Amino acid sequence: MHCQAGQVTVIVLAMKPRVLVLGDQQSMVDAAVKLGAEVWWAQHSERVRPGEAAATAVTLLADYTEPAFVDLVAHLHLLRPFDAVVSIQEHALLSLAALNERLGLSGPGRETVRIVTDKWAMRTRLAERGLSPVAAALGRTADDLRAFGAERGFPFMAKPVAATGSFGVVRVEPDEVEAVVKRFAGTGASAFLMEEYLDGPEISVESFTFAGRHVVLALTDKLIGQGFVEGGHTVPATLDEAVVAEVVELVGTFLDAVGLTDGPSHVEVKLTSDGPRVVEGHCRRGGDRINELVRLAYGVDMEELTVAWALGQAEPLAGPPPALRASAIKFADAPCGELVAVTGEEQVLADPDVTEVRVLYEAGQHIGPVRWSGDRAGYVIATGSTPEEAAARAAAGAARLEFGVKPAGPSSVRPEDRNLSRENDLSRHVGYQRTDGTADD
Repeated sequence: MHCQAGQVTVIVLAMKPRVLVLGDQQSMVDAAVKLGAEVWWAQHSERVRPGEAAATAVTLLADYTEPAFVDLVAHLHLLRPFDAVVSIQEHALLSLAALNERLGLSGPGRETVRIVTDKWAMRTRLAERGLSPVAAALGRTADDLRAFGAERGFPFMAKPVAATGSFGVVRVEPDEVEAVVKRFAGTGASAFLMEEYLDGPEISVESFTFAGRHVVLALTDKLIGQGFVEGGHTVPATLDEAVVAEVVELVGTFLDAVGLTDGPSHVEVKLTSDGPRVVEGHCRRGGDRINELVRLAYGVDMEELTVAWALGQAEPLAGPPPALRASAIKFADAPCGELVAVTGEEQVLADPDVTEVRVLYEAGQHIGPVRWSGDRAGYVIATGSTPEEAAARAAAGAARLEFGVKPAGPSSVRPEDRNLSRENDLSRHVGYQRTDGTADD
């Protein structure tokens, strides 16, 4: 832009906003580029795939979970200031929050992220506020499990104190106590969370917070599959208006309790016979392609909104958006073994209401039992005029996918639980010592 000031011509250069994206989510990079930003991308060196960094101005090959990374970015900020730091990766949120506070940027703060990451801290905070009562305790031994069962009754739930992707969640029966302790010990965990068993169906609530005001975007039905790992989701959830109002009020109070002031959230809720109860919450959009389900059903892309709000380029939503249609995802079942081939994809895509089909394994890879969300073999996303219609179309599509496998040798078996837990377990970052000697920094 040029402007005349007497005989002097002043040239004002329009600078692109600068965004730092943490973690391996290409869609966040794409959203920032779409908004006209200069994108810097932080990623572990072993996770950068060919061509993936093409849209970024700078790629930082670093472990963004380490405190030293926060210092590095703070120094870079002095030279090339960042207008926003964003991420939707669970394991990146603690660093994201530290950077938000240190650089004075919009987004969740460290205390908020710590509370929702540490499930025991979350239960403690809710108990202090008298909100969503759920009996819970921190356990370390078989005696702890037996004592909790004796006091609260069997069965009850046990899970890692800070993990994601439904990894390690078990229902504890009286005759399974020793096996449960052995399982947690095998992953290197020194502590686990024990919670009363909550009856009823589970849903999730997708929201966005604008300067302290929470707007619910969607309520999502869950289909729970093997090992308490989700087998599918449908948007919107089919619920009575009175239940919806109760859930919306609970989630808003929960987000206030953990101190979320800006950005997306994903809160899991059980609809028990005693009313809705919070299972856990996250300061990010939901996984399992829920962002795509919300976009299809309501026309709101939570990833793009996250970047735009952080950059000051989005107006706050006045209220929940109207539904345009229903959408659903169904994860495909597959036998264990070495994948040879998958058939049926073309037939599934022939349905005009199917919007996406994806197989998550390549030929030669080993398909194992479903222990967490990363173990699922593939999925189908479909739309419909009603939730029931969308869910039926997605389920029919997933059933058409046929996975041809052959028995795999020992060398093809995937990593043991300890290695898998080490990647998904965030407890060391919030102060829990692991039995392998690592703790938070």
